[in-house]
Amino acid sequence: MPDKIKGPLVLTVICTVISALLIFVHEKTYVDTTGIITDDLKAGLEEIYGEGEYTMLRSPDGNVLKYDGVDSVIVKDDGSTAFEVTADGYARNGIHVLVGVNEDGITGISFIDLAETPGVGTRIRDDKKFIKQFTGISDESFSPDVLTGATLSSKGMKRAADSALNAYTLYRNETEEGGTADEQP
Repeated sequence: MPDKIKGPLVLTVICTVISALLIFVHEKTYVDTTGIITDDLKAGLEEIYGEGEYTMLRSPDGNVLKYDGVDSVIVKDDGSTAFEVTADGYARNGIHVLVGVNEDGITGISFIDLAETPGVGTRIRDDKKFIKQFTGISDESFSPDVLTGATLSSKGMKRAADSALNAYTLYRNETEEGGTADEQP
């Protein structure tokens, strides 16, 4: 075998074996958390509504109940509703929050994950005044004060809040009309 082919062939075999091992390990260790209230979600829910029993709602076909821009709907045993939202800020899907909503508007926001630029975009989480301005808003006409230097992150947080408010309206309309959402057993 010519020396020019031997090196690339050995590297190809090594890469193929390592790739196969990575796929095998991934398949054996991957845990799908779709439809499960993880520890991070539970902590966020307790930050907004306190301790209690929480249920992730499912649609009649058994899938997690979702709305446009909303990953899941979670209800506390007292009827309090939270919406899990992932929105684009500066980073694509960089804002992952729980938004508590009731008939009076947004009751609270808890960050599950924030992949925005540290020290700049992360100010949407760290600046309590910024987050507090969302409490009580009940429609999309609200225009929050944007954080200087974190404009895209601020707008992403606004989109997340709007998604939760829209989903709450749809959810309430569906449940008042006989309910299309089933609680997870």
